[in-house]
Amino acid sequence: MVIPVCIIIFVIFIAWTQYEMKKSSKQNQAVEDAFWAREYEANHAPKHDISGLPLLHFDESILPLPPEGMFSETDDITGYLKELRRLLKEPMIDLSEYTNTDLKLAYGVGNFKTLSDYDENYSSFLLLLTNLARGYERRELYDLAEQTYRVALECGSIKLQDYTGLAEVYLAKDDPAAVSALIEEVETGDNPRKAGVIEELKKVLAKYQ
Repeated sequence: MVIPVCIIIFVIFIAWTQYEMKKSSKQNQAVEDAFWAREYEANHAPKHDISGLPLLHFDESILPLPPEGMFSETDDITGYLKELRRLLKEPMIDLSEYTNTDLKLAYGVGNFKTLSDYDENYSSFLLLLTNLARGYERRELYDLAEQTYRVALECGSIKLQDYTGLAEVYLAKDDPAAVSALIEEVETGDNPRKAGVIEELKKVLAKYQ
């Protein structure tokens, strides 16, 4: 009895598929086992001295302030500034390059909550600067908006919305050359997302031209 070639090919295909599925399952299991082993180690890591960590300190003078009395106590601008002043007094650190597991392994599980709070303070600080800049921009206070976006970038923000927000403010001030200069600045900088930022900045500039 001659078995048709198509059946042979089908059987081989099924066997190969099953083999690949088993191999993939084993690989996935190995990855999962390694993850949980590392997580177990992290959750039992001894507490390290963190007194020498490079905490971030920014002076209140960096905040671009509106003319006194321009905004009421209930205005969002006032709220952003109040919260920014509070955060400037809190310890801040940029730990964005760490996963939770990495953080516990590096500094001990006993420091995890403290360091997470410091990192959250920094993230909140940058977010508030973005919100403040947008608030100024919505009110067409473009000089204050520009200054605030600049402060965010100088304080370490790598967020796309801070770059595009700044570019849009430049264009609102009829200054496309400043956007071109910003693109060159990003090109020579060390933003890990520079390719995407440059692409979006060029789109913003193209709309103006």
